[in-house]
Formats: sequence, structure tokens, C-alpha cells
Amino acid sequence: MPEIDPVLGWVAAIAAAAIFLASGVLKFYDLEAFRSAVANYRILPSRLVTPFAWAVPTVESAAAAGLLVAATRPWPVLALLGLLGAFTLAIVINLARGRTDIDCGCFGPALRQRLSWRLLARNGALFAMLVIVLMPTGGRVINPLDDLSIGFAAPVVVLLYASLNILIANAEGVRELRVANG
Repeated sequence: MPEIDPVLGWVAAIAAAAIFLASGVLKFYDLEAFRSAVANYRILPSRLVTPFAWAVPTVESAAAAGLLVAATRPWPVLALLGLLGAFTLAIVINLARGRTDIDCGCFGPALRQRLSWRLLARNGALFAMLVIVLMPTGGRVINPLDDLSIGFAAPVVVLLYASLNILIANAEGVRELRVANG
């Protein structure tokens, strides 16, 4: 596997940690709404919905913290890839069923998003970010300018991701407005 610059590795790790920590915390904020979203996917048996709804934000939050420690990164990345894969599969299953009018539950009460193929593209971007985190970094020593670059780049990546989420959440409404206004 090719090595990447350590700055890129740290930017991806910090950005992914922030995104998944926010996702976990927001799910905990309104756990009942997240539990309802999980149930609405109609994939898990009802007896597993509540334990799963507790496990997801717990794993997201713990794995997000683990991303910030270089020595532990592979395990949190694998856990997050597993969760992301499970939710991506659940979205695909429901899209194939024609069930688009349900909330994905991705960011708890902070951002309601109907299931769409756009969510799969967004998840693809998260997959790519996690793969970058998993890649080996070169042996170059990080200097103060690198620290500054990481400090600016990671929040920019998080803001771009948040902007993409808002665009996805509002895409259907914008389309309906365009149709209504001719």
C-alpha cells in the first residue's frame, strides 16, 4: 500500500473524528428519535432495535476518540467502516423497496434527511476518508507549519461535509420549489 503524507493522514483522522463524534452525540441527544429511525428501516427484529440504537452512537463516539491516537487507528477505522457499511446497505435495501420517505437517522434531530441515492455518494466520501486514515504515512516529521495546515484543513473538511449534508437534506425541497415555480 502506498504511503501518504502524514499531514493528509492527520487531516482525515481529525475530520472523521469530528464527524463521527458529532453524529454519535446528536444520536444520544435524542435517542428515542434515533431508535425510531432504526426501527423505520424495517430490517432489524424489533427486540434488537433498542440495543442497536444504543450501540451505534456508543461505537461512533468511542471510535471517533480512537481515531485521534495514531497507534489505535486501525481498530476504530474498521469499526466505523462496519457501521457505515451496515447503514449504507440499509439505505440501499430501503431504496430498492421504494421507501425514500423515511429519515436516515444519520445526525439525530439536528438534520433530517430522507433516504436518497445522494446519501450513498456522501457515504462514499466518508468511506474514502476512512481509507485515507487507514493508509500508512511516510516517515516525514511534522513541523509547526504542518500543525497549522492540519489545524485549518481539518475544520474545512468538516465544514464541507456539513455543507454537503445540508445540500442533500434540502435537495428534494429545492426541486419541489422549482417544479412549483415553473
